Amino acid sequence: MSEKVKLYFAAGFAALGVFAYFLVPIRLGTYYPSAALILALVIAASLFVISNSGKALLIFFREAYVELLKVVWPTRPEVLRSTAIIIGLIIVIAAFLWLVDIALLGVVRLLLGGVA
Repeated sequence: MSEKVKLYFAAGFAALGVFAYFLVPIRLGTYYPSAALILALVIAASLFVISNSGKALLIFFREAYVELLKVVWPTRPEVLRSTAIIIGLIIVIAAFLWLVDIALLGVVRLLLGGVA
């Protein structure tokens, strides 16, 4: 089967499942729409997985997981120290910008003839 055909069928089954979920009457039972959706999504996922794009995506996820295992995560004290430094810098920058804003407000009031 052509790769594009596999992807089109996968998208079609996914859309069919969504349409079935909303178009199957509730009076038939509450499980039928959900079963139709799940069945269509499983078929769509299996068609996608056997395509080259699906295989490439699975390889990408496996390689990303391997790389994630290589990450050296910071310890709790390092995270707390970094967070405290960032919060402190935010407070200092906010105070500086507040003072600049007050100074500029005074200059604008003075230039416009208001009371400084």
